[in-house]
Parts: sequence; structure tokens; C-alpha cells
Amino acid sequence: MANDLTRDVKDELQKLMQKDMDRRSFMKHVGIGFAGIIGITGAIKTLSGLNQTGSNQHVLSGYGSSVYGGHKLPSKSS
Repeated sequence: MANDLTRDVKDELQKLMQKDMDRRSFMKHVGIGFAGIIGITGAIKTLSGLNQTGSNQHVLSGYGSSVYGGHKLPSKSS
């Protein structure tokens, strides 16, 4: 199935490259392709961020693990 999809994409790309077009049509095709790529990456980022519970998580290391990251560490005085 993936091989068929790759072949179809290659065929469609080859047809597009053989098509006569002026500068305006070319820029339109490039813009649509660019918007499609940006849309796909945005969707992937959104879907990958769905499993995170938010910014109120307690971070043990890295940014947010110290007072400078916005969280106070528990005091050691008893």
C-alpha cells in the first residue's frame, strides 16, 4: 500500500512538473504546497501535545525545577 502511494505521488508530481504554467500559477501551487506542509506539521504538534496535562506539572529537572523556573522548592527547616 505504501509503495502504491509513493508511486501515485511520484506520478502526480511528474504530471505537475510537465504542466505548462505561468509565474502566477507556479506561485499558487508553491503556496498551496507550503500551506499544506505547515498545516500537517501543526496538526502533528497539536496531536502530540494532547497527552500532556498542562503547565502545572511539577518538574524534577531542567527548566522549572528551581526557584528561577517559577516553582518554590520546599523548605528544609522542620
